[in-house]
Amino acid sequence: MPLADELLLQQFKAGDARAFRALVERYAPALYRAAVRLVLDPMEAENVVQETFLRVVTSLDRIQLKKPFKPYVYRIAINLCYDYGRKKKPIPFAELDRAAKSSSEEPQSEMILDEAPAVWEYLEKEALAHQVNSAMQKLSASYRAVIVLRYFEEFSYEEIAQSLDIPLNTVRTHLRRAKQELRMHLGKENILSARNDTDTTPRVYLPGLQSAKGS
Repeated sequence: MPLADELLLQQFKAGDARAFRALVERYAPALYRAAVRLVLDPMEAENVVQETFLRVVTSLDRIQLKKPFKPYVYRIAINLCYDYGRKKKPIPFAELDRAAKSSSEEPQSEMILDEAPAVWEYLEKEALAHQVNSAMQKLSASYRAVIVLRYFEEFSYEEIAQSLDIPLNTVRTHLRRAKQELRMHLGKENILSARNDTDTTPRVYLPGLQSAKGS
């Protein structure tokens, strides 16, 4: 069984470099996926991950072992993404898909197809990914962060609150408003609505965006 984060940190504080490497291997891929979605720049996403773990090392004496490490390390990475977002130049629209494809994350949508040809599935996936990437960039940094953490990294509300250092109710509010904005940008009827019985178009769903109810 893998050692708990807190035990690895304790071992690293005691001078075991292997414990730190284990933490890097555990969290670096997920942090990179999240950073790519937030900054849309693969090279900058790598820099974010490297700087994140550098800050973990430099702040090791201040890390509280009684608190979960996962939200702590994500908070560092997301703040670095925010810093990058305040400095960066606008990204050309054509770069959106290339940046998203550079990471190894799971597909951005779950597609349910009714015996549709493979080529149709491919075209639908490509078109939807393009529109999702474009819509995500129209959200504010804080709204984009809650969407990424909730639906792509599958964080609980409590983990999101800890990672973003905001109250739990603020997480719920941001998530609800972020989904509302995404629905608006994506064009509700042609992407988020289920087909009617006579429509032969495959049904496409985005996680957490099918209904305006709930958060």
